[in-house]
Amino acid sequence: MLEFLTGRVLRMAITLWAIVSVVFLATRLTGNPIDFLMPEGLDAASRREMIAYWGLDRTVIEQYWLFWRSLLSGDFGLGLMERRPVATIFTERLWQSASLLVATLALTIGVGVPAGILAAIWRGRPGGSGVLFAAFLGYAIPNFVLAILLLLVFSYTLHWLPSAGSGTLLHYVMPTIALSAYFVAALVRYTRNAMLDVLSEDYMRTARAKGLSERAIILEHGLRNALIPVITVLGLQITTLVSGAVVVETVFAWNGVGDLLVGATIKRDYPVLQFGVLVVASAVILVNLLVDLTYALVDPRVRLAGA
Repeated sequence: MLEFLTGRVLRMAITLWAIVSVVFLATRLTGNPIDFLMPEGLDAASRREMIAYWGLDRTVIEQYWLFWRSLLSGDFGLGLMERRPVATIFTERLWQSASLLVATLALTIGVGVPAGILAAIWRGRPGGSGVLFAAFLGYAIPNFVLAILLLLVFSYTLHWLPSAGSGTLLHYVMPTIALSAYFVAALVRYTRNAMLDVLSEDYMRTARAKGLSERAIILEHGLRNALIPVITVLGLQITTLVSGAVVVETVFAWNGVGDLLVGATIKRDYPVLQFGVLVVASAVILVNLLVDLTYALVDPRVRLAGA
């Protein structure tokens, strides 16, 4: 297990370095952010002074070295627009994004797993076909399109739900549905396939021969063994969920990290964008590590392969 964990951590470090480095270099190709910071008609001397103040007059290699030196020392820099520490800016937004992701994940698991089990049990029946059709719709409609449709119906037409912000529980309804639709559909499909494989196993027939109730057979024997591939898929979904939240937060003006990153990209706020990518990439990589560890604990073959 130690060798397994060491290899995963090393891969995490290399991946994180590569992602942050690519973003750092790509942002330098988009132009000078001082043009967004300062008003029109700024004289050349003041512009040069601002460029020197933010260290943008240095070469890209020098900026890259200073960036990593500051990062490793715990100094994440100041946001160009707000001129406050980027860690503080993100801390103020992080809770909003985290709460939305938790609500989406709860809805995904709470709906996707039971629906997948029913789709497997009702295979060939109208109920099973209905579940699969609903899952197909979840796959087919992009989350930003679904978000706009929800806004048009429940906010602008029916006036049932607020269209923007994140102040009350009602604000969570539409963003959570828009963000979870695709992931519920994916989880339904994989849970169904995993359950179909398990239902045909010999130990399931043995459990029925022992006179166990169908509910006990499905939940205690079937679902437990079907969870191994489902956990892997769920972990991969979480990583995609983090990136998908950026679009949904923008549509609903959700005061979270995704909306902050979009604004930083448009305004070329390098420190905020770089720190945001670092945080999001770290979260995605950490989730992948947790999935690998969970998979290794559930299935001993994974530990042997890792070793």
